Amino acid sequence: MKKKIMYISCMALSLGLISCNDDFLEVYPRDTQTEATAFVTAENFETYAWGLYSIFGGYNDDTLGADKDGGNLTGNTAGSESAWAMNRYKVPASEGDWDFSFIRKCNLMLDHIDAAQMSDVDKKHWRAVGLFFRSHRYFQLLQKFGDVPWIEHVLATDSEELYFPRNPRDEVAANILRDLKQAAADIRETGNGTNTVNRDVVNTFLSRFALFEGTWRKYHGLQDADTYLREAADAAWAVINTGKYSVNPSYDALFNSEDLTGAASIILFRQYTAGELGHNYTRRIRTGELTFEGTKDLVDSYLCSDGRPISTSAVFEDTPDDTGKDKYREYDRFRNRDRRLYLTICPPYNTATTGGSVTDPVFTDDPRDNEYIDIMNDPANASWTGTKQLPHTNFKGFVCHRQPNLLNTADGRNTAWGKSNMGYFMWKYYNTTTPALTANSDNTTDAPVFRYEEVLLNYAEAKCELGEFDQTVADQTVNLMRVRPSCNVAPMNVAEIKAAGRGWDPALDAGGYYDRAGDPVLWEIRRERRVEFVGEGFAFRDIRRWKIADLVLNKRPQGAWIDRADYGNSATIKLQDVDGNDLPSTERYGYGAFFGKPAGWPDDHYYLYPLPLDNLALNDALTQNPGWTSTGGDTAE
Repeated sequence: MKKKIMYISCMALSLGLISCNDDFLEVYPRDTQTEATAFVTAENFETYAWGLYSIFGGYNDDTLGADKDGGNLTGNTAGSESAWAMNRYKVPASEGDWDFSFIRKCNLMLDHIDAAQMSDVDKKHWRAVGLFFRSHRYFQLLQKFGDVPWIEHVLATDSEELYFPRNPRDEVAANILRDLKQAAADIRETGNGTNTVNRDVVNTFLSRFALFEGTWRKYHGLQDADTYLREAADAAWAVINTGKYSVNPSYDALFNSEDLTGAASIILFRQYTAGELGHNYTRRIRTGELTFEGTKDLVDSYLCSDGRPISTSAVFEDTPDDTGKDKYREYDRFRNRDRRLYLTICPPYNTATTGGSVTDPVFTDDPRDNEYIDIMNDPANASWTGTKQLPHTNFKGFVCHRQPNLLNTADGRNTAWGKSNMGYFMWKYYNTTTPALTANSDNTTDAPVFRYEEVLLNYAEAKCELGEFDQTVADQTVNLMRVRPSCNVAPMNVAEIKAAGRGWDPALDAGGYYDRAGDPVLWEIRRERRVEFVGEGFAFRDIRRWKIADLVLNKRPQGAWIDRADYGNSATIKLQDVDGNDLPSTERYGYGAFFGKPAGWPDDHYYLYPLPLDNLALNDALTQNPGWTSTGGDTAE
């Protein structure tokens, strides 16, 4: 039976200690007797701390939305473009994320530790837990807003801190680092049992925070970047050095398992349990409800099996030249690629099936139509294909006749499930082994919160930014991931990449990426991070800290190579050329299109979020982030 992480705090709720008020800094009357009763024993603190685990978001639209804003995914409904790419993000009247209620919950716990009837060891442990969760929330605020108020104790209704200005980013970041290092030193190595916050969890998060802050400082022109990069490397190495974790053999199993307990790379996961807590990823991806699809830019970023990018690989069977191409081009583009591509974007295939409610597919005689069906269904490949087989089906077992499965066709063979506007159906969370229930929020596949693959890539990136990445580090990190059956890509050869310089990937060079950071090895580490964590909430955060959002988001989203004749020559199918220009409806071939060209990332003020207007009105000492208005709209007055 799975050990449950409960995402409510029964004791805290019953005592009225948790509130949903969103007012500035969350001030509430204090009931001393009630609090004294609630925080006495170690068991009391354990019960209260369960309520803090709710900060781990798990499977939700915010997670996928971060990849839409980060250039990996796109929406597939009208108006679902990235607001950041379209320069439509406005100063909100109110914003739920400028919210300090969770900080108060942590401080309430921390304020009562010294007076509790616990051993010194228990006090250290529970203080470490409280510091970890408070740091987690402050990191969320820091990465969005920069300067934020730093509050270490519960405030009374007349506290003067209510009307203080924001604390500088330098101070907030230093405090987070201080608290996380103390937490790592004082927390019990094994936490409070299986799947609880422990030393490895704290160090993993410390590496995540410090890598973000170190690279933000480096690329946004702030001081002390190396201080944080060193802390990121040290914290990641502390986890690596335990020897307790390894890269998960099955990439697919990380996202499509009913129970992640004991998985080789899982450090902490969010558990979903029937009747208690669920999500809707499995259902949405096996119905017509999924509103995200992949971009050509993402698909192009996956390496070929020889370890080279598609622009220089000898085994890539397509060319950048659009002339002379035919309906089978997507088959060529997927061949000999990093297998994580097959597990993230549904590979292309075609059947002779017709009709909307068919459970038994009819196959064509063309081996090209069946190439990826054969690969995904071969029992010899089960170690890496996991839960995914082709043709894929909806939650009732009805077959999707082909991929790409475009929405607007004229031949009657499109289905309402497995659909996309541009051709790349994102199926990372697709599986047929767990129920895709008819009700939303009833799916129970577990969600990774922290996994070892992130630790390895945090270490690799930090060492590279510090100028300390060599073949030994590559073999300790990136190459451990490439040997998985789920990847099957040749190892990274650091000397070979350095010798090639900008010629390692001419596409990155042409896109201006090497002008922002000239080391091609660093870009290969970033590439590894991008494809490993698609749909897990990292992408927008990464392009912001690297300060490349304009390069990523100023391009029109493109989809798969489409032969209009395959879809009944439908005039409603939108196609574009390789440069993002619309093609006429008479043009047979082109790349899938849906959204227009982005308005463009305006300038550096877009890297920080604006403060909401209602909070600026509550506290005259608060100032708006540079470039944003204090009275509404999108830019400064």
